[in-house]
Amino acid sequence: MAGSARGGGEALALIGKLKPEVAFLDIHMPDLSGLEVARHLKGDDAPLIVFVTAYDKYAVEAFEVAALDYVLKPIRRERLAETIERVLAEARSGKGPSQAQAALREALDSPGLRSHLPPLRRLPVRHRREVKLLDLSQVPLIFSRDRLVLARSDDHEYLVDYTLQELEERLPQGQFVRAHRGALVNVEAIESYGAEEGVLVLRLKDGTRVEASERRAAEVRRRLR
Repeated sequence: MAGSARGGGEALALIGKLKPEVAFLDIHMPDLSGLEVARHLKGDDAPLIVFVTAYDKYAVEAFEVAALDYVLKPIRRERLAETIERVLAEARSGKGPSQAQAALREALDSPGLRSHLPPLRRLPVRHRREVKLLDLSQVPLIFSRDRLVLARSDDHEYLVDYTLQELEERLPQGQFVRAHRGALVNVEAIESYGAEEGVLVLRLKDGTRVEASERRAAEVRRRLR
């Protein structure tokens, strides 16, 4: 064994450092689930993924469709040996992790599976060549620009791998509000709001000014009250 991690964030850091050929990920881990960790593994260095689960039947079904392996808890020695043989056969086939990762991402991006994923406790963002986990309380604004999704935190802008629609589904209920098509605003970061020339304007504590669209204005007002 090359290494072990106590949570999803630590697993991402270890995988980036050790670059293993295969990673066994428990579906339920602190910070990020095994599903989230797998979603953020990219590139030629990404390992093959084997999921470990006790009862997530929805995940088992999705991974079977995507030809991905899983091991049910409690882990039986015979089943683990079968998994290792499958991983070795995958490596010998020449497909490599990149094609397996493509199948994995397709499964993880399916609406049916996404609806079962737990709310994000921290926001994974790209920082240089690593994945950084931001406390949601420190993220006043998530927005799109030039077809990219960015999160602002401490005067920095970080690239986010989720779409705004996915984030709207995955962020804790009530913590963020969709101001317009291209912006999610942290409710706690709003210092004041009011109408300016018929447009609802949110003023954030960091001085940012966000205009709510006509379509979203009523919902924004309702949430802020």
